Amino acid sequence: MRYLHAIQPHERFLASGCYRFAKNGQKLAKTESWAIHGHPDGEKFVRVDMDARQEEGKSILVEALLDISSVLVRIDVRYENDQFVGGISHLRATYQRADERLQIGYSLNGDERKYVEVALPADALIDLPLLVFRGSTIKALAEKPAGEIAVYVPMIENAQLFPGILRQVASPVERVGDDTVFVGKRAITASRFRYRDKAVSYWIDDHDLIVKRVNSFKQQEMTVAISNYAAPATKAL
Repeated sequence: MRYLHAIQPHERFLASGCYRFAKNGQKLAKTESWAIHGHPDGEKFVRVDMDARQEEGKSILVEALLDISSVLVRIDVRYENDQFVGGISHLRATYQRADERLQIGYSLNGDERKYVEVALPADALIDLPLLVFRGSTIKALAEKPAGEIAVYVPMIENAQLFPGILRQVASPVERVGDDTVFVGKRAITASRFRYRDKAVSYWIDDHDLIVKRVNSFKQQEMTVAISNYAAPATKAL
């Protein structure tokens, strides 16, 4: 697993895993490896290595800090895709949550570093499009079926929409029930969540981590399954 910064002596291992992708039953050359470590003050540090260089030419390295309430407060990103002609090929960016603002420093396609701020409601969800973060976001969306929710999506692959989009949305997710999902020979009880368009389903365990995703679209089935899963020792991650 690649990372932006090495694990430090004060960090305590909590969990790790690797998401593997398939299309119509055929494995893709794409993985999303991750590891979560705890800090002495109760904060958590998440490292992610999304490696699709052989499949799509794309590489994403992320480090994220979650506060003691598991709120995403800082994200460091290195994105590379030399095959994306005319779009973002190289990006280094930091998203920092501060009160009701999101402060973003970034260098795009080799340009000098710039800084912007965007308004961010205190109760807004940050929906970072990497699977290790999405389990808690999906659960939070499903728990607010009435009214609208503020959701900020960092757009690290789209130059026109960078740094991201803030939307007020009605919850697009519903909890369907509980299923048993096998990870190797290990049986895991996971809650199934389904987007209301019924195209995508997620299975999320007690640690708010996705163990399986199925996306059926235009007679194609894209699946993601977790492997090498070292689950947290306690229910509360």
